[in-house]
Amino acid sequence: MRKLKTKHIPVIFWALCILVATNNFNFQALLFAREINFDLYLFPDFSDLFDLSSIHLDSRLYVFQKIGHVISFAILFWLAARSIGDNTKAIVLCSLFAFFTEVLQLFFHRTGRLTDVLIDIGGIYLAYRLSGYIKEQGGLVPAFWTTLQKIGDVFSDDKSN
Repeated sequence: MRKLKTKHIPVIFWALCILVATNNFNFQALLFAREINFDLYLFPDFSDLFDLSSIHLDSRLYVFQKIGHVISFAILFWLAARSIGDNTKAIVLCSLFAFFTEVLQLFFHRTGRLTDVLIDIGGIYLAYRLSGYIKEQGGLVPAFWTTLQKIGDVFSDDKSN
């Protein structure tokens, strides 16, 4: 049997954090009162995965949760890519995990949606592109300064018009 390598521990820990956050019975209780509570439901309605009626872009909490999806899965990709050393495998594994978390939510009286899978994959793709840009620039610090310079160039071009 293969031993768990220590380089995989951050990925596993972060994935467990995502599972706790996504399957907790009451997200607001987790967020504000730090209450963890799971309510298992053995016979979910899988058609809920296709429900689009729960999209509430006018709700700050809803938008906050979706930003959380993007950031959580971006971090998961970054950790997984560093751990296994292969971006393609990391994208596939993280995307499958995104689908798994949404299906699993149905068993915990949560709203698992395919739209959330797409949002999660958006976070994975964002992290993939960002990590490629950072690597292309020669590291985080050069990427940061190059980006600042580009932003500054945009503003200086506006002043000349």
